[in-house]
Amino acid sequence: MLKTFFFALDRQLKQVALATTTPQLKKPVSAASAQEYISEVGHRKLGWRALRRRLVFMMSGQAKVKIDSLKDAGKRGLWLYFGEGQIGDALMDLAPRSLLHAHGFSMDLLTDTTIARLFQDDPWFTRATDDISAVAKVPYDFVIILSHKRRSLQPKIRHFRALPWVSILEDFTGPNFDRAAYATQRLADLLELDLKPEEFARHARQKLRPSTAPTGLTQNAAKVGQAIALSVGGVDTLRTYKQWPAVMAQLALQGKTEFILIGSDNGLAEARRIELELGNSALVHNYVGKCSLAQSHKLLAAARVIVCVDGGLMHLAATTQTPLVGLFSSVIRPGWRLSPSRPLTLFACSSSADVNDISPAEITEKTLSLYEATGDRNVSHSAFPASSL
Repeated sequence: MLKTFFFALDRQLKQVALATTTPQLKKPVSAASAQEYISEVGHRKLGWRALRRRLVFMMSGQAKVKIDSLKDAGKRGLWLYFGEGQIGDALMDLAPRSLLHAHGFSMDLLTDTTIARLFQDDPWFTRATDDISAVAKVPYDFVIILSHKRRSLQPKIRHFRALPWVSILEDFTGPNFDRAAYATQRLADLLELDLKPEEFARHARQKLRPSTAPTGLTQNAAKVGQAIALSVGGVDTLRTYKQWPAVMAQLALQGKTEFILIGSDNGLAEARRIELELGNSALVHNYVGKCSLAQSHKLLAAARVIVCVDGGLMHLAATTQTPLVGLFSSVIRPGWRLSPSRPLTLFACSSSADVNDISPAEITEKTLSLYEATGDRNVSHSAFPASSL
């Protein structure tokens, strides 16, 4: 009897694990294999985690106001984006806000401070804020949240308990997947739309209007059109490229001697090392740790070519028209992060989980290819001093 019970429990855990690691969409999107992910993590661990999450969700009381369609939900909505604090994830998850806008929805965004600043002056959100008081009394028709996870659901329960709501990921969690495509297909499902491929690609593409707010840059500051921008530093050592001096030296041999270094404070030491190693063989404009998101966006938009490791700066770069070389580990398929429809985009992929296994020669070759493909942008070679930031 006990053996039968545990056998049935184990089978249930397998079913729940499979259900929560398989995209629940009307049309498939690219994602890592659920079976492989389950084999790697273990169906019992995944199953129990999913059951606990479902129990918390049942106790929240939100099941009774959850809806399965936005077709007749009204046109004024609030997107509560919590649970993922990275700008890269936000640019992918929120990419299809343009789809809602195209169908007459008026959407506000309530999120963390950094993400709210990212979407200031956004043409698809009516308002982007981190201040609950700015939206608490607005008569919204519905709310969108990211997933059923506690961090996503908690702000909904706390501030908008009675409002109808939908979830983008719902129970789905686990394997790597194409986030922008997933969000786009989910909204299409909720709107009961069958999008044509070109329409789908347009709404799934990461997008960001350059900020109109003052950034400290003068009119001539953005004239760096012949410089190659490089992302420096990183949180994850496996996604932090350490061979920039070798790449820059090879590019310098081909006459490409002007570079912009961009990154956050975690890249300060690396940027200094690059400056010391390059010496007088290249003109290096070091803006690591000196730029706001808006300033970084303007720098990336002005450069001749961008070379970025998969991360926040790469996603910021993807919202510009600048040619882009993306560096990826073997864990991530480039198409999960960068839209195939983005022009002048090349990938360099590691054979391992460490991006440092990508050779400087390969990066140099792809960078030169895009550099030559763009032609002379006919702008000044001078970069702007750090004091102007």
